[in-house]
Amino acid sequence: MRDELAARMADVVGHLLRGRTPDGFDEMRTKQTARILAWKRVNAMTHLRPEIRMLPEWRTRTTEFVMATTSGQSADWDAQMFVEWVRDHPYPGDDDWVVLDDIRSGRRRLARVRVTGHTHLIWHYRRRVHSFPSLYVPST
Repeated sequence: MRDELAARMADVVGHLLRGRTPDGFDEMRTKQTARILAWKRVNAMTHLRPEIRMLPEWRTRTTEFVMATTSGQSADWDAQMFVEWVRDHPYPGDDDWVVLDDIRSGRRRLARVRVTGHTHLIWHYRRRVHSFPSLYVPST
């Protein structure tokens, strides 16, 4: 009996996390619940990685991501999978944003990026990402 109940609950939560209406539930209320659950995941991801908010159309894209994927083990897992998802579903202007993750993960040590309309010099030192306004002025 408990196993059946646990399986049914997992099924209902899985539907809600993907924005679908489980059998026997009110569609309007489940859509609202699904949005609330999605925003909880998004808030946890952006708390751990505030640079997600610098991504173009970050609200729409993070919501689309959490509705398309199941919840992982943690918010850190969600954030890492979101970065991989951005790499697979690029928008114009994502290239420099993705470099931030390369710096953060240690794949790159130094880069000049243009994020939110400003050019920055960023580097990874002592397990932290640092940034400085870049002194590079492009020649015209």
